[in-house]
Amino acid sequence: MKAGRGEQVGAAASLMVFCIFAMLAFSSIMLGAVAYKNIAGTSRDGSEARICLSYIWSTVKNYDVAESVYVEDFHGISALYVDEVYGETLYHTIIYHHDGWVCELFTEAGVEHPLGNGVRIMEVDSLRFQQIDDRNIMASSGEHSVFITPRGQTRSVSPVP
Repeated sequence: MKAGRGEQVGAAASLMVFCIFAMLAFSSIMLGAVAYKNIAGTSRDGSEARICLSYIWSTVKNYDVAESVYVEDFHGISALYVDEVYGETLYHTIIYHHDGWVCELFTEAGVEHPLGNGVRIMEVDSLRFQQIDDRNIMASSGEHSVFITPRGQTRSVSPVP
């Protein structure tokens, strides 16, 4: 049996409609994937910055002693210093940003260390510290910032004689 001309035109039209539908469906899926990737990336970046600032805030609150938390220069980078006395020795916990990572270095006061000696905590694009006044500190990562005010009792952080 031979197909008539009308049947051939109908088959071609059906195939063309199916191809157009397939292209539209594929285009919709690709646009959705690109939109999801952009939203997920933005969400991830904001989440990492918030987690980083939460980590810093928690670290300060764990050592909630006035005058033992301050911002100081560490090899040309603003760094957060948290002082502690163990026995008769003063120690610093130094939190800073180096090579795209938040780093933490625990060291005895007066001992010099290069930037690379800190333990890598988490990867973030940026981290900055600013001493607002005697007690208040601002930590910023990306577009997010947190103000930290140690509320603890004032005590000496110098070694006991």
